[in-house]
Amino acid sequence: MRDLVQSADAFEQFVLLAVAELETAGETPAHSYHVTQTAKAHLADIDRQPFGGVERQRVISALSQLADEGLLSDQKTESPTGKGRPGYELTGDPEEVLDVLSATDEFESYIETVRSS
Repeated sequence: MRDLVQSADAFEQFVLLAVAELETAGETPAHSYHVTQTAKAHLADIDRQPFGGVERQRVISALSQLADEGLLSDQKTESPTGKGRPGYELTGDPEEVLDVLSATDEFESYIETVRSS
């Protein structure tokens, strides 16, 4: 898992971190809308230029790519809010994702927020 997380681009890592936060809070599988809102809420917590924004379509693309790489699993959900859209959750331990991403300073504040919640 370490190599896959490290090889993801910075935006995919940010989206993966949002899913790790939701997983830690017991809110997975999470739909793309929820992941997008979670990521947007933490733009100020990253130490870099903010990716040109966090648009839902870009998040959907990142979630799909991360699922294709095996970092996320996607499941069709039947909840009224999900309407059959995929929900995403980590395939591994959220703590491992946080450990790998803590190797870079750009997500340090966000990771501290996730660990303290």
